[in-house]
Order: sequence, then structure tokens, then C-alpha cells
Amino acid sequence: MSINNLDWIKENREYLIKQTEMLQNSISRMATHSLTIKQVGLTVWSAIVGFGFTNRNPALFILAFVSFALFGLLDIYYLYLERKFRDNFNRLARILGGYISEGDDEWMKKMRGNFVKPDPSTKFLGQFLNTLRSWANLPYLITFVITIALLITPLPPNP
Repeated sequence: MSINNLDWIKENREYLIKQTEMLQNSISRMATHSLTIKQVGLTVWSAIVGFGFTNRNPALFILAFVSFALFGLLDIYYLYLERKFRDNFNRLARILGGYISEGDDEWMKKMRGNFVKPDPSTKFLGQFLNTLRSWANLPYLITFVITIALLITPLPPNP
């Protein structure tokens, strides 16, 4: 870390603390949006599956699967963004705590004082599999298994 950056950090400590607070708010919003997407996705999935049972139409189970998969992709994107914001927060907190690493000079130059934006060095598709492996995506896996089971098993006959 260069002397200029150390001086800049000392001079702008309050600004950096405000940036960490803004990052915390962004992380909280991302987590809330992720939960809301799961809730809406499960509601839509259960409504379509229920309608599929009522009409005895297996095509509706496929529609439920596709719609929930689209909600899942949106949720994975929110989880990806949340991780990026957490990375920025952790790095900024480490810098404020005085534990500065070698890559922080470049990172501070790249961010240009705005630490509330995701680091553009990694792309969403490159991190897709890592984000997909998150335990937060377990509801999607369970719902996909249930939908596949519904597609495989025959519907009960009309009474």
C-alpha cells in the first residue's frame, strides 16, 4: 500500500465508514429481494401445480417447472450480487481496520472511490456454478425434484 493511499484513507475515514454502511444496506436489500423471489416463485409454482391437478393437465407441471426455473435464475443473480457487495464490504472493513493487502491499491484505483458498486472483474456467468452451489438454492432443488416426480407419476383418474 502506497503512502498516498494510506494518507487518503486517513483523510477520508468518515467517507469510507459511510460507504460500509451503504454496502450493509445494499446487502440487506439483496437478501430481502432473494427471499421475496423465493416466496413469489413458490406461490406461482404451487398455483400452477394445483391448477394442473385440477385440470389433469401434465403440461401445466412443465409450465410450473419452467416458471420456477426463471425465478431461480433471478434469485441466483441476486445472490451473485449480494456476494459481490459482501466482498466489497469485507475488503473495505479490512482496509479500515488497518489490514491492507497488496491488491488493495489496484482495487481502490479501479473503484475510484465508489465502493458501493460490484467489482466488474468477474462476470455473472463465470460465477454461475459457484452461486448455484449455495445452500440458499435448496428450495429450488427440492421443488424441481417434486415437479419431476409429478411429471413421472400418472395423475389419478377422475372421480
